[in-house]
Amino acid sequence: MRIGNLLLVVVCSAATALAASMAWQWRDLAVVATRGPQRRTAGASALDAVRTLACVASAGFVSGILVVGLGGRLVMRILAATSGDLAQHRVTDAGQAVGNISVSGSLSFMIFAGILIPIAAGVLFVPLRRFVPTRSWIAGIAYGVILLGFFGVDDPLAPDNVDFVILSPLWLAVALVSATSLLFGTTFAALVARLDATLPPLSRPLSALSWRHRAAYSSLIFMFIPFMALPAALYLAGRTVFRGRVGRLIETTPVRQVGQVAVAVLTAVALVMVIGAAGDII
Repeated sequence: MRIGNLLLVVVCSAATALAASMAWQWRDLAVVATRGPQRRTAGASALDAVRTLACVASAGFVSGILVVGLGGRLVMRILAATSGDLAQHRVTDAGQAVGNISVSGSLSFMIFAGILIPIAAGVLFVPLRRFVPTRSWIAGIAYGVILLGFFGVDDPLAPDNVDFVILSPLWLAVALVSATSLLFGTTFAALVARLDATLPPLSRPLSALSWRHRAAYSSLIFMFIPFMALPAALYLAGRTVFRGRVGRLIETTPVRQVGQVAVAVLTAVALVMVIGAAGDII
């Protein structure tokens, strides 16, 4: 068991460090890359929509695996170690025993929390990406706060979560959960920015692309999952029908200002919700 715990800590620490390095390396990239004049045909618009979906899905997959999946397991391991003997083997809100490492539990957590939820968060980012701050690190912090405030306060930062009865110290649990959300946001935004600047449209066969670009487009398979298929299809259809007209409208100063104010308000409200939940827990 000790060897298993040590191996888990090493692997998860390496994954978290890799995520942090990517967030730092691409921190100044624009979330939406500046490109020259684009063709406004239905086909070109559809291909660009597919490219955008590939960017957010691939970024969600990678940052989800590294930060939410492996980073989340590291957080669990740290809190299991700091919670003392009385907490060991007690069942958490997720149905797992504190201090126990199970293959089934790790796989379930990795698939649901480390892949599906982050990719869904990636799709949710699409309508916000032109209104968040331009630089990826600021956009990532804002998005991490929004996710934590509007979704995290239900779980895992819910004050009535049984985990906060088991684990200690509570301030460390709250801090690690919050840090995980912020690291996910900054890593995700940095990856979106990097991919948006480098991923070519799917106007030629996949075999002609580099393996990194093929991997990014391969993440589109997750768009066929029922709860992601509908918003992805609506986005693709909208881009195809309107042929860039919505994008040109968004780029006008009044619309951009309204959108930026809306994102700022969402971030502020989410921050208040997070502070309130943290206060109730601690």
